[in-house]
Amino acid sequence: MKKTFSQRIAVLGILVLLFLVIYGIARHYSYSIISYVVEQALLQKAPEGTSLIRLRERFEGSMASTPENYKLLKLLALSSYAEKVQKLTPAELDRLLDPGATVPRMGF
Repeated sequence: MKKTFSQRIAVLGILVLLFLVIYGIARHYSYSIISYVVEQALLQKAPEGTSLIRLRERFEGSMASTPENYKLLKLLALSSYAEKVQKLTPAELDRLLDPGATVPRMGF
């Protein structure tokens, strides 16, 4: 079966539309996905005896107090720091989740 030019353009249009939909969905949920991954990393590296529920609340509070334009930067800084340590100390966890530290510092 030979495809006509208009059929090829229609298939190409559908592929472009599909790409745009997938891109839009990924862009919409990217913050949620990154936030979830960073939260899980902090939960796994939390000191022994740390309340996981309390840690989640502190993480959410820390992110809520961060200005919108710095949230992804803060998540990047948290992720970068968390990947370098095996276990977080209570002092490190306090410093990372300090609600007053709104601007991320890569060096911590």
